[in-house]
Amino acid sequence: MADLKDPPAAAMRGAVMLDVTGHPTTSVHRLTTGTLTLTLRNAPVNPLFRVAERINPKRSFLFVSEVLGRHVPVRPSDHLDAVRSLVERCGPALFEGPLLVMGYAETAVGLGAAVAREIARRHPGSDPLYLSTTRHPVPGRSWLRFSEGHSHATDHHVMRPDPHVALSGEAGTLVLVDDEATTGSTFLALLDALIWGGLRFRRVLLLTLTDWSEGAAERAVAERLPEAEVRAISLSQGAWTWEPDPLAPPHVLPKMPQAADQTVVRAWSPTDVPSPRCGIRSWSDGWDRVADRLRRNGTGRDRPVLVIGTGEQVWGPMRLGEELEASGAEVRMLATTRSPILEGAVIRHKLSFPDHFGIGVPMYLHNVPARPDADVILITETGADRICRTLRSYLGRGLIIDGSETITEFCEK
Repeated sequence: MADLKDPPAAAMRGAVMLDVTGHPTTSVHRLTTGTLTLTLRNAPVNPLFRVAERINPKRSFLFVSEVLGRHVPVRPSDHLDAVRSLVERCGPALFEGPLLVMGYAETAVGLGAAVAREIARRHPGSDPLYLSTTRHPVPGRSWLRFSEGHSHATDHHVMRPDPHVALSGEAGTLVLVDDEATTGSTFLALLDALIWGGLRFRRVLLLTLTDWSEGAAERAVAERLPEAEVRAISLSQGAWTWEPDPLAPPHVLPKMPQAADQTVVRAWSPTDVPSPRCGIRSWSDGWDRVADRLRRNGTGRDRPVLVIGTGEQVWGPMRLGEELEASGAEVRMLATTRSPILEGAVIRHKLSFPDHFGIGVPMYLHNVPARPDADVILITETGADRICRTLRSYLGRGLIIDGSETITEFCEK
Protein backbone atom coordinates (compact mmCIF):
# COMPACT_ATOMS: atom_id res chain seq x y z
CA MET A 1 0.00 0.00 0.00
CA ALA A 2 2.92 2.28 -0.71
CA ASP A 3 0.78 4.73 -2.70
CA LEU A 4 -1.54 5.13 0.28
CA LYS A 5 1.15 5.88 2.83
CA ASP A 6 2.82 9.20 3.46
CA PRO A 7 3.79 10.70 0.07
CA PRO A 8 7.45 10.87 -0.94
CA ALA A 9 9.32 14.14 -0.60
CA ALA A 10 8.88 14.91 -4.29
CA ALA A 11 5.12 14.87 -3.84
CA MET A 12 5.32 17.26 -0.90
CA ARG A 13 6.27 20.31 -2.93
CA GLY A 14 2.75 21.67 -2.53
CA ALA A 15 2.80 21.08 1.23
CA VAL A 16 2.56 23.84 3.76
CA MET A 17 5.45 23.14 6.14
CA LEU A 18 4.72 24.66 9.52
CA ASP A 19 7.42 26.41 11.54
CA VAL A 20 8.22 24.76 14.88
CA THR A 21 9.20 28.15 16.34
CA GLY A 22 5.78 29.66 15.76
CA HIS A 23 7.14 32.48 13.58
CA PRO A 24 4.95 33.32 10.57
CA THR A 25 5.77 31.39 7.42
CA THR A 26 4.86 32.49 3.90
CA SER A 27 4.43 30.27 0.87
CA VAL A 28 3.46 31.07 -2.73
CA HIS A 29 1.43 28.66 -4.88
CA ARG A 30 1.12 29.36 -8.60
CA LEU A 31 -1.95 27.67 -10.06
CA THR A 32 -3.25 27.71 -13.63
CA THR A 33 -5.78 30.46 -12.88
CA GLY A 34 -3.78 32.64 -10.49
CA THR A 35 -1.41 32.85 -7.53
CA LEU A 36 -2.22 31.98 -3.91
CA THR A 37 -0.05 33.44 -1.15
CA LEU A 38 -0.34 31.99 2.36
CA THR A 39 0.93 33.28 5.69
CA LEU A 40 0.68 30.88 8.64
CA ARG A 41 1.38 31.33 12.34
CA ASN A 42 0.90 29.39 15.58
CA ALA A 43 0.61 26.10 13.72
CA PRO A 44 1.58 22.53 14.60
CA VAL A 45 4.93 21.18 13.45
CA ASN A 46 3.39 18.67 11.04
CA PRO A 47 1.61 20.01 7.95
CA LEU A 48 -2.18 20.11 8.29
CA PHE A 49 -2.85 20.54 4.58
CA ARG A 50 -1.46 20.97 1.08
CA VAL A 51 -2.69 23.24 -1.69
CA ALA A 52 -4.44 21.82 -4.74
CA GLU A 53 -6.44 23.35 -7.57
CA ARG A 54 -10.21 23.09 -7.59
CA ILE A 55 -12.19 22.84 -10.81
CA ASN A 56 -14.55 25.57 -9.70
CA PRO A 57 -15.05 29.08 -11.12
CA LYS A 58 -16.01 30.45 -7.68
CA ARG A 59 -12.79 29.51 -5.90
CA SER A 60 -9.85 27.99 -7.74
CA PHE A 61 -7.87 26.52 -4.84
CA LEU A 62 -8.43 23.93 -2.16
CA PHE A 63 -6.68 23.23 1.12
CA VAL A 64 -6.38 19.44 1.03
CA SER A 65 -6.29 18.29 4.62
CA GLU A 66 -3.68 15.77 5.75
CA VAL A 67 -5.80 14.71 8.74
CA LEU A 68 -9.43 14.98 7.62
CA GLY A 69 -9.76 11.72 5.68
CA ARG A 70 -11.55 13.15 2.66
CA HIS A 71 -9.12 13.56 -0.26
CA VAL A 72 -6.01 11.94 1.25
CA PRO A 73 -5.96 8.51 2.93
CA VAL A 74 -5.20 9.02 6.64
CA ARG A 75 -4.61 6.88 9.68
CA PRO A 76 -7.72 7.09 11.89
CA SER A 77 -5.38 7.69 14.85
CA ASP A 78 -3.89 10.77 13.13
CA HIS A 79 -7.37 12.19 12.52
CA LEU A 80 -8.42 11.58 16.12
CA ASP A 81 -5.15 13.01 17.47
CA ALA A 82 -5.92 16.26 15.63
CA VAL A 83 -9.42 16.27 17.13
CA ARG A 84 -8.04 15.71 20.63
CA SER A 85 -5.61 18.59 20.15
CA LEU A 86 -8.47 20.83 19.05
CA VAL A 87 -10.74 19.99 21.98
CA GLU A 88 -7.82 20.30 24.43
CA ARG A 89 -7.63 23.97 23.51
CA CYS A 90 -11.12 24.47 24.93
CA GLY A 91 -11.42 24.74 28.70
CA PRO A 92 -14.10 22.58 30.37
CA ALA A 93 -16.13 25.64 31.36
CA LEU A 94 -16.87 26.30 27.68
CA PHE A 95 -19.00 23.14 27.51
CA GLU A 96 -21.31 23.88 30.43
CA GLY A 97 -25.07 23.82 29.90
CA PRO A 98 -27.08 22.40 26.99
CA LEU A 99 -24.62 21.60 24.22
CA LEU A 100 -25.28 21.36 20.47
CA VAL A 101 -22.35 20.41 18.21
CA MET A 102 -22.77 20.79 14.44
CA GLY A 103 -20.57 19.87 11.45
CA TYR A 104 -20.92 20.81 7.81
CA ALA A 105 -21.64 18.46 4.89
CA GLU A 106 -19.85 16.95 3.31
CA THR A 107 -16.37 17.83 4.43
CA ALA A 108 -16.80 18.16 8.20
CA VAL A 109 -19.49 15.56 8.96
CA GLY A 110 -16.98 13.14 10.46
CA LEU A 111 -14.80 15.87 11.97
CA GLY A 112 -17.78 17.27 13.84
CA ALA A 113 -18.81 13.84 15.11
CA ALA A 114 -15.28 13.17 16.37
CA VAL A 115 -15.29 16.54 18.17
CA ALA A 116 -18.64 15.80 19.82
CA ARG A 117 -17.46 12.37 20.97
CA GLU A 118 -14.23 13.80 22.34
CA ILE A 119 -16.16 16.43 24.29
CA ALA A 120 -18.43 13.72 25.71
CA ARG A 121 -15.39 11.65 26.72
CA ARG A 122 -13.53 14.50 28.37
CA HIS A 123 -16.56 16.07 30.02
CA PRO A 124 -19.04 13.29 30.85
CA GLY A 125 -21.71 15.66 32.13
CA SER A 126 -21.85 17.69 28.92
CA ASP A 127 -24.23 15.30 27.08
CA PRO A 128 -23.67 16.87 23.63
CA LEU A 129 -26.11 16.41 20.79
CA TYR A 130 -24.30 16.11 17.46
CA LEU A 131 -26.08 17.12 14.28
CA SER A 132 -24.63 17.60 10.81
CA THR A 133 -25.97 19.54 7.88
CA THR A 134 -26.78 17.40 4.85
CA ARG A 135 -27.26 17.47 1.09
CA HIS A 136 -29.66 14.50 1.45
CA PRO A 137 -32.77 15.59 3.39
CA VAL A 138 -34.83 12.91 5.11
CA PRO A 139 -38.53 12.99 4.18
CA GLY A 140 -40.59 14.21 7.12
CA ARG A 141 -37.55 15.47 9.08
CA SER A 142 -36.70 18.70 7.22
CA TRP A 143 -36.27 21.64 9.56
CA LEU A 144 -33.88 24.34 8.31
CA ARG A 145 -32.04 25.28 5.13
CA PHE A 146 -29.24 27.69 4.20
CA SER A 147 -26.65 28.26 1.45
CA GLU A 148 -22.85 28.25 1.32
CA GLY A 149 -21.62 30.76 -1.23
CA HIS A 150 -18.18 29.48 -2.34
CA SER A 151 -19.01 25.77 -2.49
CA HIS A 152 -19.59 23.66 -5.60
CA ALA A 153 -22.81 22.42 -3.90
CA THR A 154 -24.33 25.39 -2.09
CA ASP A 155 -27.50 24.15 -0.37
CA HIS A 156 -27.39 22.73 3.16
CA HIS A 157 -30.34 21.13 4.93
CA VAL A 158 -30.77 20.55 8.66
CA MET A 159 -32.99 17.71 9.84
CA ARG A 160 -34.95 17.98 13.07
CA PRO A 161 -33.43 15.49 15.52
CA ASP A 162 -35.18 13.70 18.35
CA PRO A 163 -35.91 15.85 21.44
CA HIS A 164 -32.81 16.91 23.40
CA VAL A 165 -32.17 19.53 26.07
CA ALA A 166 -30.05 21.48 23.56
CA LEU A 167 -33.23 22.06 21.53
CA SER A 168 -35.48 22.90 24.49
CA GLY A 169 -35.24 26.67 24.13
CA GLU A 170 -32.91 27.07 27.12
CA ALA A 171 -29.93 29.18 26.07
CA GLY A 172 -26.95 26.85 25.75
CA THR A 173 -23.66 26.39 23.94
CA LEU A 174 -23.38 25.95 20.17
CA VAL A 175 -20.19 24.40 18.77
CA LEU A 176 -19.78 24.86 15.01
CA VAL A 177 -17.11 22.61 13.49
CA ASP A 178 -15.57 23.02 10.04
CA ASP A 179 -12.24 22.26 8.43
CA GLU A 180 -11.51 25.94 7.83
CA ALA A 181 -12.87 29.46 8.30
CA THR A 182 -12.30 32.33 5.90
CA THR A 183 -14.88 35.07 6.52
CA GLY A 184 -17.32 33.46 8.92
CA SER A 185 -20.19 33.66 6.41
CA THR A 186 -20.88 29.91 6.52
CA PHE A 187 -20.95 30.00 10.33
CA LEU A 188 -23.34 32.96 10.20
CA ALA A 189 -25.65 31.27 7.68
CA LEU A 190 -26.13 28.23 9.92
CA LEU A 191 -26.39 30.35 13.06
CA ASP A 192 -29.12 32.48 11.49
CA ALA A 193 -31.00 29.35 10.45
CA LEU A 194 -30.83 27.93 13.98
CA ILE A 195 -32.02 31.21 15.51
CA TRP A 196 -34.87 31.28 12.98
CA GLY A 197 -35.65 27.74 14.13
CA GLY A 198 -36.18 29.01 17.68
CA LEU A 199 -32.86 28.19 19.37
CA ARG A 200 -31.01 30.54 21.73
CA PHE A 201 -27.35 30.49 22.66
CA ARG A 202 -25.32 32.10 25.41
CA ARG A 203 -22.05 30.81 24.00
CA VAL A 204 -20.84 30.00 20.47
CA LEU A 205 -17.59 28.17 19.77
CA LEU A 206 -16.11 28.12 16.25
CA LEU A 207 -13.79 25.09 15.97
CA THR A 208 -11.65 24.67 12.85
CA LEU A 209 -8.46 22.98 11.80
CA THR A 210 -7.27 26.22 10.18
CA ASP A 211 -8.68 29.72 10.70
CA TRP A 212 -7.91 32.05 7.81
CA SER A 213 -10.29 34.79 8.95
CA GLU A 214 -7.86 36.87 11.09
CA GLY A 215 -10.61 37.25 13.66
CA ALA A 216 -13.36 38.08 11.14
CA ALA A 217 -15.35 34.92 11.82
CA GLU A 218 -15.37 35.51 15.57
CA ARG A 219 -16.25 39.19 15.12
CA ALA A 220 -19.08 38.44 12.70
CA VAL A 221 -20.75 35.97 15.07
CA ALA A 222 -20.19 38.29 18.06
CA GLU A 223 -21.88 41.14 16.19
CA ARG A 224 -24.85 38.88 15.40
CA LEU A 225 -25.12 37.73 19.04
CA PRO A 226 -23.75 40.63 21.14
CA GLU A 227 -25.10 39.09 24.34
CA ALA A 228 -23.27 35.78 23.80
CA GLU A 229 -19.71 34.70 24.52
CA VAL A 230 -17.98 33.84 21.22
CA ARG A 231 -14.68 32.00 20.87
CA ALA A 232 -12.80 30.90 17.73
CA ILE A 233 -10.43 27.96 18.35
CA SER A 234 -8.23 26.30 15.75
CA LEU A 235 -5.05 24.27 15.33
CA SER A 236 -3.49 26.88 13.04
CA GLN A 237 -4.19 30.45 11.99
CA GLY A 238 -3.17 32.47 9.00
CA ALA A 239 -4.24 34.53 6.02
CA TRP A 240 -4.32 34.09 2.27
CA THR A 241 -4.47 36.36 -0.76
CA TRP A 242 -5.56 35.32 -4.23
CA GLU A 243 -4.36 37.09 -7.37
CA PRO A 244 -6.26 35.81 -10.41
CA ASP A 245 -4.54 35.53 -13.75
CA PRO A 246 -6.59 37.79 -16.09
CA LEU A 247 -5.48 35.77 -19.13
CA ALA A 248 -6.45 32.38 -17.73
CA PRO A 249 -9.90 31.04 -18.62
CA PRO A 250 -11.96 30.19 -15.51
CA HIS A 251 -12.57 26.59 -14.63
CA VAL A 252 -15.88 25.03 -15.67
CA LEU A 253 -17.60 22.61 -13.32
CA PRO A 254 -17.46 19.04 -14.65
CA LYS A 255 -20.55 17.32 -15.92
CA MET A 256 -21.83 13.89 -14.98
CA PRO A 257 -19.63 11.17 -16.51
CA GLN A 258 -21.17 8.81 -18.99
CA ALA A 259 -22.47 5.69 -17.26
CA ALA A 260 -22.41 3.09 -20.00
CA ASP A 261 -21.96 0.41 -17.36
CA GLN A 262 -24.90 1.41 -15.22
CA THR A 263 -28.50 2.33 -15.91
CA VAL A 264 -29.80 5.50 -14.32
CA VAL A 265 -31.42 4.74 -10.97
CA ARG A 266 -34.01 6.72 -9.06
CA ALA A 267 -32.70 9.17 -6.49
CA TRP A 268 -31.82 7.60 -3.16
CA SER A 269 -33.79 8.83 -0.18
CA PRO A 270 -32.14 8.46 3.25
CA THR A 271 -34.28 6.82 5.91
CA ASP A 272 -34.99 7.97 9.43
CA VAL A 273 -32.20 6.00 11.13
CA PRO A 274 -29.48 7.05 13.58
CA SER A 275 -26.98 9.10 11.59
CA PRO A 276 -25.20 12.45 11.83
CA ARG A 277 -27.92 14.12 9.73
CA CYS A 278 -30.63 12.91 12.15
CA GLY A 279 -28.60 13.54 15.31
CA ILE A 280 -26.22 11.48 17.46
CA ARG A 281 -26.05 11.53 21.25
CA SER A 282 -24.98 7.95 22.01
CA TRP A 283 -21.52 6.77 20.97
CA SER A 284 -22.26 3.04 21.29
CA ASP A 285 -22.61 2.61 17.56
CA GLY A 286 -21.90 -1.05 16.79
CA TRP A 287 -18.82 -0.56 14.63
CA ASP A 288 -16.81 -2.57 17.15
CA ARG A 289 -19.03 -5.58 16.34
CA VAL A 290 -18.55 -5.05 12.60
CA ALA A 291 -14.78 -4.89 13.13
CA ASP A 292 -14.91 -8.18 15.06
CA ARG A 293 -16.73 -9.86 12.17
CA LEU A 294 -14.14 -8.60 9.71
CA ARG A 295 -11.22 -9.66 11.88
CA ARG A 296 -12.62 -13.18 12.23
CA ASN A 297 -12.74 -13.35 8.42
CA GLY A 298 -9.08 -12.34 8.15
CA THR A 299 -9.38 -8.67 7.19
CA GLY A 300 -6.13 -6.85 7.94
CA ARG A 301 -4.29 -10.04 8.85
CA ASP A 302 -1.93 -10.24 5.88
CA ARG A 303 -2.44 -6.91 4.10
CA PRO A 304 -3.15 -3.27 4.99
CA VAL A 305 -6.76 -2.12 5.15
CA LEU A 306 -8.24 0.71 3.08
CA VAL A 307 -11.62 1.92 4.36
CA ILE A 308 -13.54 4.11 1.89
CA GLY A 309 -16.58 6.09 2.93
CA THR A 310 -19.10 7.46 0.45
CA GLY A 311 -20.19 11.08 0.47
CA GLU A 312 -21.54 11.98 3.90
CA GLN A 313 -21.03 8.43 5.19
CA VAL A 314 -17.64 9.23 6.73
CA TRP A 315 -18.02 8.92 10.51
CA GLY A 316 -18.92 5.23 10.30
CA PRO A 317 -15.86 4.45 8.12
CA MET A 318 -13.65 6.42 10.51
CA ARG A 319 -15.07 4.44 13.44
CA LEU A 320 -14.51 1.13 11.67
CA GLY A 321 -10.96 2.17 10.80
CA GLU A 322 -10.38 3.17 14.41
CA GLU A 323 -11.52 -0.25 15.66
CA LEU A 324 -9.40 -2.15 13.13
CA GLU A 325 -6.35 0.00 13.81
CA ALA A 326 -6.72 -0.54 17.57
CA SER A 327 -6.43 -4.29 16.98
CA GLY A 328 -3.11 -3.88 15.17
CA ALA A 329 -4.09 -3.55 11.50
CA GLU A 330 -2.41 -0.99 9.24
CA VAL A 331 -5.37 1.17 8.26
CA ARG A 332 -5.96 4.16 5.99
CA MET A 333 -9.33 5.84 5.57
CA LEU A 334 -10.79 8.39 3.15
CA ALA A 335 -14.12 9.10 1.43
CA THR A 336 -15.53 9.71 -2.01
CA THR A 337 -16.49 13.32 -2.61
CA ARG A 338 -18.39 15.72 -4.85
CA SER A 339 -15.36 18.06 -4.90
CA PRO A 340 -13.67 18.24 -8.35
CA ILE A 341 -9.89 18.74 -8.11
CA LEU A 342 -7.14 18.83 -10.73
CA GLU A 343 -4.59 16.04 -10.68
CA GLY A 344 -1.05 17.07 -9.75
CA ALA A 345 1.46 16.78 -6.91
CA VAL A 346 -1.28 16.64 -4.28
CA ILE A 347 -3.95 14.67 -6.15
CA ARG A 348 -1.88 11.86 -7.64
CA HIS A 349 -4.77 9.55 -8.56
CA LYS A 350 -8.32 10.53 -9.50
CA LEU A 351 -11.37 8.54 -10.54
CA SER A 352 -14.64 10.13 -11.67
CA PHE A 353 -17.79 8.03 -11.65
CA PRO A 354 -21.61 8.28 -11.47
CA ASP A 355 -22.88 9.18 -8.03
CA HIS A 356 -24.12 6.60 -5.55
CA PHE A 357 -27.31 8.55 -4.88
CA GLY A 358 -28.99 8.85 -8.28
CA ILE A 359 -29.08 12.65 -8.21
CA GLY A 360 -26.92 13.19 -11.30
CA VAL A 361 -23.72 14.67 -9.87
CA PRO A 362 -20.21 13.37 -10.57
CA MET A 363 -18.39 11.73 -7.67
CA TYR A 364 -14.64 11.37 -7.19
CA LEU A 365 -12.15 9.11 -5.47
CA HIS A 366 -8.77 10.74 -4.92
CA ASN A 367 -5.29 9.47 -4.12
CA VAL A 368 -6.14 5.78 -4.38
CA PRO A 369 -4.31 3.83 -7.11
CA ALA A 370 -6.20 1.37 -9.31
CA ARG A 371 -6.56 -2.03 -7.66
CA PRO A 372 -4.76 -1.05 -4.47
CA ASP A 373 -2.70 -3.65 -2.64
CA ALA A 374 -4.98 -3.63 0.39
CA ASP A 375 -8.09 -5.16 1.89
CA VAL A 376 -10.66 -2.70 0.55
CA ILE A 377 -13.80 -1.97 2.57
CA LEU A 378 -16.32 0.37 0.92
CA ILE A 379 -19.02 1.71 3.25
CA THR A 380 -22.23 3.22 1.90
CA GLU A 381 -25.60 4.27 3.27
CA THR A 382 -27.21 3.12 0.05
CA GLY A 383 -27.55 -0.46 -1.08
CA ALA A 384 -24.48 -2.21 -2.46
CA ASP A 385 -26.18 -2.33 -5.88
CA ARG A 386 -25.83 1.46 -6.17
CA ILE A 387 -22.02 1.30 -6.21
CA CYS A 388 -21.36 1.57 -9.93
CA ARG A 389 -19.18 -0.82 -11.89
CA THR A 390 -16.73 1.99 -12.70
CA LEU A 391 -15.78 2.27 -9.04
CA ARG A 392 -15.87 -1.47 -8.37
CA SER A 393 -13.69 -2.21 -11.40
CA TYR A 394 -11.18 0.45 -10.39
CA LEU A 395 -10.85 -1.02 -6.90
CA GLY A 396 -10.79 -4.59 -8.25
CA ARG A 397 -12.05 -6.48 -5.25
CA GLY A 398 -13.18 -5.88 -1.70
CA LEU A 399 -16.18 -5.68 0.60
CA ILE A 400 -19.17 -3.34 0.54
CA ILE A 401 -20.94 -2.62 3.83
CA ASP A 402 -24.33 -1.01 3.28
CA GLY A 403 -26.66 0.94 5.55
CA SER A 404 -28.04 -2.21 7.17
CA GLU A 405 -24.50 -3.50 7.90
CA THR A 406 -24.88 -6.21 5.27
CA ILE A 407 -21.44 -7.22 3.97
CA THR A 408 -21.20 -7.99 0.24
CA GLU A 409 -18.05 -9.18 -1.48
CA PHE A 410 -17.22 -7.87 -4.97
CA CYS A 411 -14.59 -8.99 -7.43
CA GLU A 412 -14.20 -7.40 -10.87
CA LYS A 413 -12.00 -8.82 -13.62
